[in-house]
Amino acid sequence: MVSLFSGRVLICNNSDQDELDTVAEVSRRLENRLVLLFFGAAACPKCQAFVPILKDFFVRLTDEFYVLRAAQLALVYVSQDPTEEQQELFLKDMPKKWLFLTFEDDLRR
Repeated sequence: MVSLFSGRVLICNNSDQDELDTVAEVSRRLENRLVLLFFGAAACPKCQAFVPILKDFFVRLTDEFYVLRAAQLALVYVSQDPTEEQQELFLKDMPKKWLFLTFEDDLRR
């Protein structure tokens, strides 16, 4: 899975929106982990219905309170939003550990 994102920039969904832009950084976050790819959009009703379930699932499997080896799961949001503003609004309420592709990345399409 790491090779899929090789040469691409992944962004952490934190307040600083830290960029993982080197092979070493991307590898460190994704290698030897179960990587979930979430293709979604803020305006999609099915996505909106699914998001609370996915958030709960992700938190329960990445929070030390629930599991012993919390770092074995990574999630990459692949936005299908028509605008960067919609993508940002959607990610605002998502877990800070989520990663996402830049809006300009052609892998989104």
